[in-house]
Parts: sequence; C-alpha cells; structure tokens
Amino acid sequence: MGGALALTLKMLTFKKDPPISSRPQTSKLVKAFTAEPADVSPTTFMQGRTIALNKIEVYSEVGGRLLPQPNEFRAGVRFNKGQSLMRIDDGELRLSLVAQRSGFLQLLTSTLADINIDFPSSYETWKAYTSNLEVDERIPELPSPKTDQEKFFFSNKGILNQFYTIRSSEERLQKYTVAAPFSGEVSQSLVNPGALVRVGQKMGEFVSFNEFEVESALSAGALNVVMVGDPVAFTTMGTDNTWSGKVVRISESIDPSTQSAKVFCSAKGDGLRDGMYLNGEIASASIANAVRVNIDLLTNGNTLYYIQDTVLKAMQVEVLYTSGVEAIVSGVEPGTKLLKERINNAFDGMPVKVSDK
Repeated sequence: MGGALALTLKMLTFKKDPPISSRPQTSKLVKAFTAEPADVSPTTFMQGRTIALNKIEVYSEVGGRLLPQPNEFRAGVRFNKGQSLMRIDDGELRLSLVAQRSGFLQLLTSTLADINIDFPSSYETWKAYTSNLEVDERIPELPSPKTDQEKFFFSNKGILNQFYTIRSSEERLQKYTVAAPFSGEVSQSLVNPGALVRVGQKMGEFVSFNEFEVESALSAGALNVVMVGDPVAFTTMGTDNTWSGKVVRISESIDPSTQSAKVFCSAKGDGLRDGMYLNGEIASASIANAVRVNIDLLTNGNTLYYIQDTVLKAMQVEVLYTSGVEAIVSGVEPGTKLLKERINNAFDGMPVKVSDK
C-alpha cells in the first residue's frame, strides 16, 4: 500500500498547471479632432452694469420760485446740451442790475469832464464807451487804461469797484437758469414748478443717455491678451439689441481673493439705460500658431492628451489664454489628434478607439 501511495504522489508531480491567460484590455471609445495651429482670436466674456458716463446731481446755487417752462424738469424728460433744465424767478435781481448800471452810467457821465482835462487822449474812448452803455444789457468790458495814473484815477473814482460789482451780479443772474451741460435725461426730480427753491437744495439728477461705461472683472489669465482699445460687443437678455464699445481702462490692481482685475468698457447706442446688466464679448488681437481647446481638456494646468496610433499620450503645452470655457495653447504639432472631450481616469498609454460620430 505504501508503494501505491508513493506512485500516486510521483504522478501528481508530473501534472502541469493549466496556462493563465491575460484579460484582454478593452479600448475606450473617444472623440477626437485634428489640431491645425493657426491665428486664433481670443474672445473674453464679461458681464457688468451700465453706468452713465456723465451723471450729475443738480443743486440750486440761488434761491427763488421755480418757474414753469415747456420742458419741465421731470424724470424721463430729455434735454439737449445747452437747453434750459429749469428757471428760477430772477425778476428782483434783474431790476437791481438795471439800477446798478444806471448808477454806473451816472458816475461815468459825471467823470467825463475830468477825463477830458486830465487824460485828453483817452476822452473819445471813454465818451464812446459811455454812449454805448445800455442799462438793460450786459455791461461791456472797460477800456484799458494807458498809464498807471489813468488806472489810479478810475480806481479812486470808484469806477472799477462799481464795474466788478455789476459783473458779479451779472454772473449770479446766469445761475437762475440751469442749463444742461450735456445731452441727457432727468433720472430724478425733487422739485415742481411753483415751488420755492432754497440755496444749496438738491433739485434732482441728470444723466447722459447715449454714453455709458460697463464695469466688470477679468481673471488674471484674460489679462494676458485683453488690451485697452479692444472692441466689445454687448447684448442683454430679453432683447435682440446689440451695442458696440471698447475697452477704455484696465485696473493695475489684482483682487487677492478673486485673482481678477477691474476692466472698464465704453458702450453707446439707442436703447441703453443707466443700470442695465449687459453681457459682453471682448475680441482681442489674434495669437499666432495656436490652438483653441476646451479648458476641461487641460490636466494639471498645462497637459493635454493626444492619440498616437491606438493609445493616449500626454504632452505639455504652453497655455497662452484661459477663460471660463476655453483655453488657447501653443506647442501642438499640426495634424495632432487631440481629445475632443475629457475622459475620467485617463492615463498615458491608455488604449482608445476614435469614434466616427
């Protein structure tokens, strides 16, 4: 029996183990595109609110009753540059000015005889000035004295003092009419015709209606290509309107919390209003010999996968520009097959098959 057991053990030692077959690797079905480096124009997307380029608060420098006029100072009413926004009753000051000019005319008339004796060469000039002086019109500029003695003479007579007192009143008279400093519309009105206006009282707000700025923030990556002067196309939700503009200022400071900088763009055109939210596309100068890819395809910030034969290969590229959805890179050879969509758990050497769809 022992011999039989030994024979059985010997036969088992000659039995071969069955061969172990390796599990075949399946190829991942992927989508790809053939990269052809060319001149690529970066498009940077931005959002922001319109701010009227010209926006002022209107205050009264004089007091009095607000007069009615054809175009009343009310919210939504438009005025052209130089047109009267509002008028305050100036009747009392006008009568005071007539009285001042009359007194000045009387002073000059009484002084002409002395001028003829002391300064005969200037007599005709002052006589003509006195003759042309109208009490209902703005006082003309005084003739220039020929000598210091002549200047001292007119000063001692009180002529210079009265002249500049009248000029001061005339300048004040102009403040009773508030003219539009630019073409725009009333955005806020705090007074009504007939109301008594006090000195320093706020009357309302006036904004331009055709020139605006849009403030937004751009990422540090976009700041590499966006330049002052780049054109911008604006749109807004709910309408088919488009407006044009350009980049006018870029802040030199970077917000440490968002790593972005403020950019200011001009915007103009019919239909714009102060406070509107706009979407903008900034078209920057083209970048030579570059490829545009979806930003999700970048791994570790600067690595792209391409297809060589039937496997994935990793390559490092130079990222020239990034936005929220795309990146522009260089360092890709013409004809390289790049992935068109991101693959989870991709690795160098991964077997793939390019989809025909």
